[in-house]
Amino acid sequence: MKNRADWILLVILFFIAGAAGSYFFMKYFTPSTVQPTVVAPEQQSAEAQDRISVRILLPRDKKLEVQERKLKRRIKSIAFAEAVIEQYFKEAANGYAIPQNVIILGIYRDPNQILYIDLSDELRRNFQGDARDEYLLLKGMYETLVANVQDFQDLKVIVEGKEIETLGGHFFLKYPLKNIVQPELKAGSADAHE
Repeated sequence: MKNRADWILLVILFFIAGAAGSYFFMKYFTPSTVQPTVVAPEQQSAEAQDRISVRILLPRDKKLEVQERKLKRRIKSIAFAEAVIEQYFKEAANGYAIPQNVIILGIYRDPNQILYIDLSDELRRNFQGDARDEYLLLKGMYETLVANVQDFQDLKVIVEGKEIETLGGHFFLKYPLKNIVQPELKAGSADAHE
């Protein structure tokens, strides 16, 4: 019996040694099938040239905060405007006072050079804030587009393909935003009288 147990132990040790040797050989002596991707300097500069720096004005702490982002360059200005607004709403995850899960359904331009941004109803449903927050959200959208897209005169926000009266109950959105966001809000009516 002892002889048989020795043989079983010897077979198990050979099996373990073979498995360890195979692992060692495969890990260190066989060429890797995954070739590292080497990006030529010409490709790096082409990729860098394919990106453009944009300014995004984001509402935080009762003011607009300017952030620089790199976006892929687009040939058509509507596609670029859509990428800029998409980045604007992506920043909701970074703690800015922007409603979350807003989807851009489309951006259109009419003959009067007014951009229409068609957004999902999450804009209205997920908005939480006072008049100042609503103002900064609208002004941030408007100023972000003004800073990055040149060929439009005004901006109109629509939700699910329809005009809305208001986002949070403080600003009438049946008209484009330029006249709403251009004048600065006063801190309070008591400050104006002093």
